[in-house]
Amino acid sequence: MYHVITDADRYPADIGSIIPRSMIVRGGGAKNFITIKLSDELKLHRRADFGRVRQPVNGRRGFKTAKFHSLKGDGKPLVMCESWVGERWMNGYFEICPSIAAYWDQRFIVEIHDDAGPCWTVPDTLLKGNDGTFAFSEGKTCLVLTVLPDGSKKLEYGLPTTTHAKLLRIQNAFDRAGHVYQVFDQAWCAHPIRVANIKTVLSAVRKLPFGGAERLAIEPSLTRNDLTVGECARAFADRGDCPEEWVCAAMGRGLLEIDIDRPIDRASRVSRPSAPFWSSK
Repeated sequence: MYHVITDADRYPADIGSIIPRSMIVRGGGAKNFITIKLSDELKLHRRADFGRVRQPVNGRRGFKTAKFHSLKGDGKPLVMCESWVGERWMNGYFEICPSIAAYWDQRFIVEIHDDAGPCWTVPDTLLKGNDGTFAFSEGKTCLVLTVLPDGSKKLEYGLPTTTHAKLLRIQNAFDRAGHVYQVFDQAWCAHPIRVANIKTVLSAVRKLPFGGAERLAIEPSLTRNDLTVGECARAFADRGDCPEEWVCAAMGRGLLEIDIDRPIDRASRVSRPSAPFWSSK
């Protein structure tokens, strides 16, 4: 899958009529696009300069947008949705997740021609795992607003039927081509506890000068089982009044994984990085 990022000069544009022309024009026209054929039914289109193919919503649909520079990307700013369950915390999780080595937001247009006809989408993210694997990921809230018989409304877990059917078509086309397209539940990482943990790790990794000496200091601890943040923090006991921050920075640098399903404290579980969430291992 790495060739879809690097080998731009080998693939002339072959964009079907189903793709909105306005999207191609905004991306610099067909001369600035390349097409990678993954199978007879599945094609990827991207800009030759590897820029975003979808524009930010800029307040439309009630969402504000913001940019930040990823520590794992290619130096280009990510554009994220500021809604409570939008791309903001999904991208924040990708930033701190030690099993994700790199990721790129909305750089590809997917075009499918299967038995059900033509179909297109712009996946939210292309992810690279710490095991060298790649996956396309689409973030969804996985919450549906349901109107009850008495007229009241509630959020239920799931996806609208039409959205679920389209995602399944795309996922199956990638699977038949030998690649991965995974739906990611944005509501999971937007949970208040996980948001607080994401903020904690991001703050530590951007504030602390974690380098080679720090890696050597914490590596011996990672040979043990049943580790906690407090035990790992002993390696940084002489680094100010909060050595636990250095453990959080180690997670942001991909050295270890802290359980983020509960508030991070000295008792939080620590382990070696797990496999990427899309991995079959």
